Amino acid sequence: MGGLEKRLANLRPYKPGQNRHTTRRERIDARLAELAAEYFPNGGYSVMDAHRMKLAAMHYIVAETARDPTVSVRSTRTAEYLLAKLRPPPAPRLAPALETARAMLDRLGKGDPTAV
Repeated sequence: MGGLEKRLANLRPYKPGQNRHTTRRERIDARLAELAAEYFPNGGYSVMDAHRMKLAAMHYIVAETARDPTVSVRSTRTAEYLLAKLRPPPAPRLAPALETARAMLDRLGKGDPTAV
């Protein structure tokens, strides 16, 4: 490939098989992967959370590409609102056999020899 052909290939905005729809979908998928890694690093999100994250990713892409600052701010706030509604996975419960620190102090105060 000659120098002129190489320069002309760089001037084209899309590669063969790409268009604005496919590049937008790729950008949304990349942002969705970032959000999922940030909010649910171990997985475990529900279907509703997945839909909210995808919608928030779409709003973030609109905010990045918008030419109007009002649209950009509106989309960013909507995405943040959707992400605020995400529920974290339930925290693991402590085993019932574990003794609380308060109970151990009470046993020590009573002079229980098994408390040591």
